[in-house]
Parts: sequence; C-alpha cells; structure tokens
Amino acid sequence: MRPAFALLIAALYIFIFAPLVVVVVISLNGGTVASLPIESWSLRWYFKAFETTAFINGLWTSTWLAVAATLIAAPLALAAAIAIARADFLGRNELEAFLMAPILVPGIVIGIALLLSASLLQLHDAPVRLLVAHVLIAFPYCMRTIYASLTRLDPVLVDGAMTLGANRWRVFWHITLPLVRPGLIAGMIFAFLQSFGDVPISLFLTDARNNTLPLTIMSYLEYNVDPTVAAMSSLVTLASLLLALGLERLAGLRRALG
Repeated sequence: MRPAFALLIAALYIFIFAPLVVVVVISLNGGTVASLPIESWSLRWYFKAFETTAFINGLWTSTWLAVAATLIAAPLALAAAIAIARADFLGRNELEAFLMAPILVPGIVIGIALLLSASLLQLHDAPVRLLVAHVLIAFPYCMRTIYASLTRLDPVLVDGAMTLGANRWRVFWHITLPLVRPGLIAGMIFAFLQSFGDVPISLFLTDARNNTLPLTIMSYLEYNVDPTVAAMSSLVTLASLLLALGLERLAGLRRALG
C-alpha cells in the first residue's frame, strides 16, 4: 500500500510541476518559435523580455499594484480578524463568511460588479479602480491566515498581561502581534501573489495605458509565438518560488498556515 501511495504522490508532483519545467526549457530555446525539441540553448529571450516595453510596463503595474494592495489590505485584515476572533456578537459567523466571499465568488463576477460600480460612481481612473479591486482580492487571504494564527493564541497570555497592568495597545504590540506575525507574513505573501497574477478581475478594469503583466502576456500571445513569454513566465515563477522560500525561512510555512 505504501509504495502505491508514494507512486501516486510522485505522479501528482509530476502532473503539477511538468508544465513549469516545460516553460523553463522553452524559454532557453535559441530558436525563433516556442517549440520542442530544443534547437539550441540560449538566453536571448530573457534579454528580449526586458527589452520589450509592454512587458516592463506590465511588470511595473503588477508590482506596485500588488504591493500597495497588500499593504492596505493587511492592517484591515488584521483588525477584522482580531474583532471576529475576540468578540462574541450576533452574526459573527455570517460576517466572517461575508469577508471571505471574494475567494468564493468567481473573479469574472467580481470584475463585472466592480466595473458597473465604477461606472455608476464615475470612477474613470484605471489605477484607482485596479487598486480598489486588488485590495478586495488581497483582503481575504490576509484575514484567513491571521485568523488561523489568532485561534491558536492562548487567551491566558492576554488576560495575564492586562492583569499585570498592560493596556490594550501594549498587549497588542508585545503579545498579540508577535504571535500572529507568521500568519500575517504568510497572508501578505499569498495576497501579493494572488494580486500579481490576477486576470479575470483586472481584465474589466484596465485601460490601454495601465495593463498588468498577465494581461500583457495574454495580449502578446495573440500575435507572437516566440519564447519571450516563456522567459517572462519563468522569471515570475522563480520570483514566486523565492517568496515561498522566504516565507518558510521567516515564519515556517506549516506554522504560518496553522
């Protein structure tokens, strides 16, 4: 039974990672089209990716958008998670479900709803529309991991500190925040990655001058078949891997996820 289970796990890993390996291999193809087998090995498409203005603009837009959305969503999620975890009020479970809804609702539905709302509010500035949407994307990922950390926090620590004379701010700063920091870091990293790679919501809110990197890649693929997209995708995959390794190094992935 154990060999069969190990074989199944190995097959699942191959199924998940094989497409990523293929993309990396194609990005190193020295030929003129994205194809296998490899004609020759070269880094030319990586240089071309950084020479393509559309990719650089898309990378900049996705990066500042993900960073800004994460930095705005994280403190909001922290406050909401503490309120739901600590307070006992009517409708608490319903409020938690409502705040987690952006994960459950299809992105295309959220995108259309935000587009209609922006139109009704006369909000024509694409960066502002995108930022509001990406805060909405990032919020539930931050809240979920922070809430998981809070549920493992022993309330005796908080009660003991307050009994010894610490006010609520000192309790939060010296006890609550250090103990939930792994969940906060994990949530911010997941929120950043989700925001950076979003397609269905951003698709309805961008304009010609403010395209995210995923949308730029999709547009590029309509008219080009060279490995430039594979090179840029490989760099994004590498950056995501480094963020995951950073999470494991800073907080411990299992600990951060509860």
